[in-house]
This record gives sequence, C-alpha cells and structure tokens, in this order.
Amino acid sequence: MAIGKYVTNPGVIGAAFGALSTSKRTQHMPRDWRRYVVWGVWAAGLALAIAGVAMQGSEDEDLPKR
Repeated sequence: MAIGKYVTNPGVIGAAFGALSTSKRTQHMPRDWRRYVVWGVWAAGLALAIAGVAMQGSEDEDLPKR
C-alpha cells in the first residue's frame, strides 16, 4: 500500500484543502454542536475521498497484467 497514490490524488488533495475553508467558516461560529457538525461533514468527505482511492486501487489489482 503506497501512500503516494493518496497524496497525489486530486480528490484527496481537494478534500484536504477543504479544511482551510471549513476553518474559516467555523472561526466565527458560536461554540456549539453546529461547529462539530460542520467539521464532521468535512471529515466524512475526506474519508470518502480516501476510500475512493483505496477502492480504485483494489479494482486495478483485479485487472489482468499485460
């Protein structure tokens, strides 16, 4: 399992940079449950991007070699 395929994937990069906009959005929010929901949605998006890369990698391994 190479970490390079995760670091160079545009979906994972975009989801990771989403933390910047999420932090700007939550900076002025009151410290209540809504802030945790926003960060939870960001974390779920990042997890989905990582899972997508992992699933793509497992599908590539199933293909016959030339």
